Amino acid sequence: MPLNDPLAQPETDDSGPATEGPPPASTWQDAGSGRPRLLGLWSRLSGVVRANRTFSIILLAAVLLRLVVMLGYPPAMFFNDSYNYMTDAFTKTPDVVRSDGYPLFLYVLLPFHSLNVVTGLQALMGLAMGTGIYAVLRHRGLPWWGATIPALPVLFDVFEVQLEHMIAADVLFYALVTLVLVLLCWWDRPPLWIAVLAGLATGYATTVRTVGEPLLVIVVIAMLLRRMGWRRVAATAVAGVLPILGYMVWFHSSTGKYALDESTGTFLYSRVQSFADCNRMDPSAKLRVLCDPRALKDRPSSQEYLWSDDTPLATLTGPNNANRFTPQIESLTMKFAERAIEKQPLDYVKVVASDTLRTFRWTREGTNDIGGSSAGNLEGSGSKFRFESPPVEAEIEAAPGWVTADPANAYAARDFGGATYGETSVVRPWSTFLSEYQKVFYLRGPFVFLFAGVGAVGVWLGIRRRTRVPGTGWGGLPLLPWLVGVALIVLPPMTAGFSYRYVLAAIPAVCLAAGLAFSGRGSLITWLRGLKRARSEPTSPEAAG
Repeated sequence: MPLNDPLAQPETDDSGPATEGPPPASTWQDAGSGRPRLLGLWSRLSGVVRANRTFSIILLAAVLLRLVVMLGYPPAMFFNDSYNYMTDAFTKTPDVVRSDGYPLFLYVLLPFHSLNVVTGLQALMGLAMGTGIYAVLRHRGLPWWGATIPALPVLFDVFEVQLEHMIAADVLFYALVTLVLVLLCWWDRPPLWIAVLAGLATGYATTVRTVGEPLLVIVVIAMLLRRMGWRRVAATAVAGVLPILGYMVWFHSSTGKYALDESTGTFLYSRVQSFADCNRMDPSAKLRVLCDPRALKDRPSSQEYLWSDDTPLATLTGPNNANRFTPQIESLTMKFAERAIEKQPLDYVKVVASDTLRTFRWTREGTNDIGGSSAGNLEGSGSKFRFESPPVEAEIEAAPGWVTADPANAYAARDFGGATYGETSVVRPWSTFLSEYQKVFYLRGPFVFLFAGVGAVGVWLGIRRRTRVPGTGWGGLPLLPWLVGVALIVLPPMTAGFSYRYVLAAIPAVCLAAGLAFSGRGSLITWLRGLKRARSEPTSPEAAG
């Protein structure tokens, strides 16, 4: 395996020019560079394709897969949150349950009046993520096959592809996070404008998905540990704060509160109901109304406590979900959750660990995995998160009544092309192919663990390396993507509950970290070769003789 040595020419002067990382040894980086500029972009692109023929064929297959999805399930797929996203984009008002970074994306696309444009762009994001991972790893010296393997899950995982075709915030969030990782792993010490761009993307990602709120802190800490230079770190931090502050000001204009949402307490309340025992908590009378008298073994999954009408919270607020996210309820649920964690810290750690470990199981296990079950759908393995293929061509499922009863939803549907919510057609033979494809082609849990484990070894090797060169520093290149990937695996079980859909956010990061573990001086492959040499060398003069 050819290896670059990105540490051979370290940059020690922070005021000097930014280094480009490893020398231009990879075919991805220098393909077509000898051609005259007058041949234009097409010639350069053709050179890149020729230099990466195998990956180009793989990428073409990924493109065709996404075309099959668009042909099989036009114009898009929906789940409950989809309706809120579209209505938020139309009404231009902040949502108290989830921040509106994704509706902002939809609002920009409103003039096209087409959901096909939305799903098409999301499909391009999936292709760009896989290509970005491959490009960074080739740039860092891996052979084509070594750079391709970490990109395959993003390009061909059926659940990734299905989310790309859904009106959901997930893929935009993944794409922004992957963009940040690609930018900061391409260079040892990036140009200042790249640092600013990475910060802006991180800040925007925070407004797209709540789980992204800690990302800016993680990125800044990793940049400091990699010794990327205080100017770049400061530029990333300041740029990252700007989208967040801007969103909070907009949120305040509507709600009177500087925040990204008003649902943290209610989500955390749903989390602690997996273990909360009011006999041990001894809550006040005001909080006791939120206690669930059922035994732990008889309780539903944590996320049922958000949406089901058969919970203490629903008894208090009524069937209207909006009442569960008012400032008063938010304060009450937060106090309940904090007391549960304070009084039962080991139980909290236990349920978080148990849900985290579910990530690495071989099979996907839904909860009440049927179309009408909110738990099954929120698990990311219910019927709305699968490619269905009924006996005859049909619409999958009509929108629920609470959606169609709101006039704002009808106006939003009109602006997105005149379609009624939930009108997803099922077209054969494409749907038949996808329903069979999804039985096999997805990243099984043990392989997620393998990628994360290889990345962890790469970080460990970076930590034990004695030389601390600016740009790679403590933990090496795998540090940033590995920290981000682990955070995106652990944070949902800590704050809300487990979902296979949530796990997908971590896949590009852990795959990139695993690939980077094999690049540069002191890499995993170098370490393994050293172990092999140590075992083969004689250990004493007698053995040598």
